[in-house]
Amino acid sequence: MSNQIKHRERGSGAPLVLVHGFPLDGRVFDDQLDALSARHRVIVPDLPGFGLSQPYDVAEMSMSWLAGQLHSYLQSINALPCVLGGLSMGGYVSMSFVKTFPADVMALLLIDSRAEADTDEGKQNRNRMIEAARARGMTAVVEMMFGKMLAQSTTHQRPQVAEKLRQIMRDQPVDTVCAAIGAMRDREDFTPLLASIRTPTLVMVGEYDVITPPEVAQRMRDGLPRSWIARVEGAGHISTMEQPERVNAAILKMLDEIK
Repeated sequence: MSNQIKHRERGSGAPLVLVHGFPLDGRVFDDQLDALSARHRVIVPDLPGFGLSQPYDVAEMSMSWLAGQLHSYLQSINALPCVLGGLSMGGYVSMSFVKTFPADVMALLLIDSRAEADTDEGKQNRNRMIEAARARGMTAVVEMMFGKMLAQSTTHQRPQVAEKLRQIMRDQPVDTVCAAIGAMRDREDFTPLLASIRTPTLVMVGEYDVITPPEVAQRMRDGLPRSWIARVEGAGHISTMEQPERVNAAILKMLDEIK
């Protein structure tokens, strides 16, 4: 299998790398790629096995493996050090990345993510999703997840966003998705790491996020020594697609403050 990450990029200047969540690909950052590239070199990779980065041997997938693969790739395209942002699972990858390669992260964006590991109940739910995906493919994963991904207002008032998200989910390969579910289930608890992260960090969370709700984001922010929080009004778990203007404004404000 071809082990080669694919990415899209636009703009010039300091690299801003945006890492997608699960079970998604870089298209969740289409609006950021357009808007932020006027002032930054915006790089949007598809993680191994997702999106354009397939086929890919994902048998070893873990958060640290994903971080290592991403680091090697960014090195190869001269994109280090960078500002690193991760949405949901991309946040887990980003925390693993900054743990291993702290000197290569100028600033950190943790979007609709969490520091804690899965609970026992959460791990059982992951196992059920793997079984459903093996039995019925991505249809089962979409059925189990989609209702929690967006704010109700997004689903009702912006059906094109909902349909684009549904299509992105459908497009991911089942083997990659099952590997990623296992990697999330077995990920470490990043909570003890937070106090050691000296990188300026913006924690961002959708007002109506039910997967990683605002109180979870606040706990993460409280553990980070150099951080602040932005609540994205009107957004659920995929705030980058639901309220891109607000997300972009918060990111630009952070980048201006750390210059």
